[in-house]
Amino acid sequence: MDFLGSFGAKPTFQRIATPRSTPDQIIMYGVDNLYPQMIESIFNLSPITKSAVNLMASFIRGDGFENDKIVNDRGETANDILWSISNDQALYNGYALHLNSNGLGSVKTVEHIPFEFVRLGLPDQKGRIRDVRVSNNWESSNEQALPSDKLNAVRYLLFNDADNGREALTSNRGMVLYSTPKKNEYALSSIDPIIETAQSDNELQKFELGNITNGFLSMSIFKYPSAGDSEEQEEEIRRRLNDFKGASHANSVLVVGVDEDSENTQNLIEQVPANNNDSLFINTTLNVKNRILQNFALPSGLMGMLPDGAVFTATQLADEYTYMNLRTKDTRNHIERQMEKLGLDLGKIIPNQFESSQMADNGTITG
Repeated sequence: MDFLGSFGAKPTFQRIATPRSTPDQIIMYGVDNLYPQMIESIFNLSPITKSAVNLMASFIRGDGFENDKIVNDRGETANDILWSISNDQALYNGYALHLNSNGLGSVKTVEHIPFEFVRLGLPDQKGRIRDVRVSNNWESSNEQALPSDKLNAVRYLLFNDADNGREALTSNRGMVLYSTPKKNEYALSSIDPIIETAQSDNELQKFELGNITNGFLSMSIFKYPSAGDSEEQEEEIRRRLNDFKGASHANSVLVVGVDEDSENTQNLIEQVPANNNDSLFINTTLNVKNRILQNFALPSGLMGMLPDGAVFTATQLADEYTYMNLRTKDTRNHIERQMEKLGLDLGKIIPNQFESSQMADNGTITG
């Protein structure tokens, strides 16, 4: 019996559609070719997601390569490149490098390419992808991209240690290493399962701001009998109430005239309470935080999210450092193997080491 089919569990959409764009000679990264750009915008708007991704990146790069050295003409070292790699890997589950080699096939320079700039080229008749296109302006289709509405994508061959020497002697344009979990396929972002949750984090900030700037904060209305058209007076009261929104008008007193025949004249002072959404807001915020932490399997201590009244202890932090180093070990090993394949003698990536110099004698954090 097909229980899943009975409950309609079939996915209704693909997060990453990969249609082909013949004019640009690329496989599109999402239906609008802007999946990485969308991921970046959500990442930048959600403070909790940003902290989580940055924590992952910090433990991926650790304390850097054992053998740090200058790797390009811009004076960048291997650890400078590792910093960029770790940030892209933590967010996009991939990274891209531009490599220049000599005629003997030895890699001489390495430069980082922002992952969101790269698109895979079209496969050949055997289904093999041999090149990529790189552009900092894939958004050009919206006709509002700056500084130019021209795509100007540059073609590079994918790195192949059997062909990089030949490429250096011919085009000398360099090759691109495109690293994703599955070779020559687009990766799902690390925040893909929580895109809606990360957006909720941003919307909660807007709700909080809106509650302060647009909500009524406790105030009083003093009423006095007054002749006149009641409908006009009601409209005037509504208008004046709108002017009294926001934190700066808390505990204000609004004086209004009401119809002499109105029953409301018996209660000359009326209290306007503040909206109380605290319980709903707090519970929703907690659920969002927990879901983001669960997505990355992060310890709450390193995210600074201990329960009220709790303190950081040296033992707890040391354990969490050990856990995070294990959590990111496979990614570090992968980067090390890639650098070794490029012939770069950089050694291992040194894991983050917990230092207890900031701890007091009783093992708690000091200022």
